Amino acid sequence: MRVEWLTAAEDDLRKIARQVALNFGRDTAERAVSSVVEETQRLSDFPELGRRCNEYKNARRLYRAINTRYDRIVYTITTDCILIVAIFDTRRDPKALGDLLRDRDDLEIGDKDNNG
Repeated sequence: MRVEWLTAAEDDLRKIARQVALNFGRDTAERAVSSVVEETQRLSDFPELGRRCNEYKNARRLYRAINTRYDRIVYTITTDCILIVAIFDTRRDPKALGDLLRDRDDLEIGDKDNNG
């Protein structure tokens, strides 16, 4: 199954990479991005790898999440792809993930949320 990303999720990863580069250096940022990308690629072979993500209770879709060292990759399985919805820095307030998913619940591939 192919893996697709919401534009907003791509923006999440860029923002996290910039922040990590500022605080810990470019090499660390590159490793962090690589880790996220590698995990998302694994999903093509194992779509149900992630645990159920219940941070947004009224979601119209079932979200799953896998974690890297500091990031949570939130995705949903559609009829034709695995859609990466958000990359969330787990050092942030966990409530913020529910808010983020609420804002992105109706987005599709190529869409960008207003809060990204």
